[in-house]
Amino acid sequence: MPNNVFYAGIDLGTSRTSIATSTGKHASTMTCVGYPKDIISRKRFNRDYLIGDNALENRLSLDMIWPLADGVICEDEKSLETTRLILKHIIAEVFPEKQETDEIYIAIGVPAQASITNKKAIIEITKDFIDKILIVSEAFSVAYSIDRFDECLIVDIGAGTTDLCRMHGSIPDIEDQATLNIAGNFLDNELMQAILKKFPDVQLTPQIIKRIKEKHGYVADISAPVRVTLTKLGIPTEYDITDILGDCCLKLTNPISKAIQEMVGTFDPDFQERLRNNIVIAGGGSRLKGIDLAIERSLCKYGGGDATSVQDAEYCGCLGALKMCVEMPEEYWEKI
Repeated sequence: MPNNVFYAGIDLGTSRTSIATSTGKHASTMTCVGYPKDIISRKRFNRDYLIGDNALENRLSLDMIWPLADGVICEDEKSLETTRLILKHIIAEVFPEKQETDEIYIAIGVPAQASITNKKAIIEITKDFIDKILIVSEAFSVAYSIDRFDECLIVDIGAGTTDLCRMHGSIPDIEDQATLNIAGNFLDNELMQAILKKFPDVQLTPQIIKRIKEKHGYVADISAPVRVTLTKLGIPTEYDITDILGDCCLKLTNPISKAIQEMVGTFDPDFQERLRNNIVIAGGGSRLKGIDLAIERSLCKYGGGDATSVQDAEYCGCLGALKMCVEMPEEYWEKI
C-alpha cells in the first residue's frame, strides 16, 4: 500500500493548462515548451528546454512547441514529449512533498476531440509519474465542477476548440457532445487579419492580439469606442478598432450559436425548453462581453433561452476534474 495518495484535476487546454489538488493547491501555465534555438540560447539558459510561461517570456531565443495547437495532441514524437514535460512539470509543482512510495491519482479534462483520439497517448506518456488516470472532455469537467447533472448545455470555448456537452442526469453519450474548430485561436487570426487590412503598417504579434481580445472583446452593444495603442515602425499611435473587433467576435459567436441551436433542436422534445434555459458558458471565451446575451438572442425563434458564464473561467475545469477524481468509483479508472 502507498504511504499517501494524492488527488488532482487537470485542465489540459490548447492555450493554458491548470491544476487543482486535494491539498488545496492551484497552479496554471501556458501549454507550451521552448527549446533553445542555437548554441547561444543554450548557453544563456543552460537548460534543454523551458516550460510554459517561462518559455513564452523568452520565446525570441526558443523554438516554441504548442502540442495541442489544433485541440488534439499532435502524434509526432516531439509533441508527445512536450505534452509529457508540461504535465510532469505542473504535477511536480503542486506535489513537491511526494515521496517515492506515494501515489498520484489524476483526472484530466481535455478538448472533446482529444479525449477520443489521444486517450491512449496520454496514458502512455504519463505512466511513469501518474498511478491512476481518468480522461474526460473539458465540458464534462465543467459540468461536474458546478454540479450540473440535470438538463443543461455546457459550452466550453477554449483556444483551439469549442466543446458542447448536453447533460441529462447521466454520463453523456457521443451524440450529446460536439466539437467546433472555431474558438479563441480562430478569433485571434481573424482579428489580426482585419486590423492589418485596415491598418497595414501596424506592428502586431499573437501576444498583442490576445491582449486586445481579452481586454476589449465584445459581442453586445457598447457605448464607448475601443481604442488601442499600436506601433508603426516603433512609433506608438492610437487606433479605433471598435467595428473591427465587434465583427470579428461575431465570426466566433455565430457558429457557436448555430451549434447550440442544433444541440437543442435534436434533444428530446419534452426537455428542449429546460435545456435552452440552462446554458452554461465556460473557457476563456466566456469572458467576451455580452456573449451570454448573444446566445440568448440566437434562441429567440426556439422560444428563448437563458445563458450564464462561469465565475472562474481559468480553474473551473480542473476543479471539476478534481471532484471527479475524488468521487469516481474504482471501475471508472484506467489503471496504469
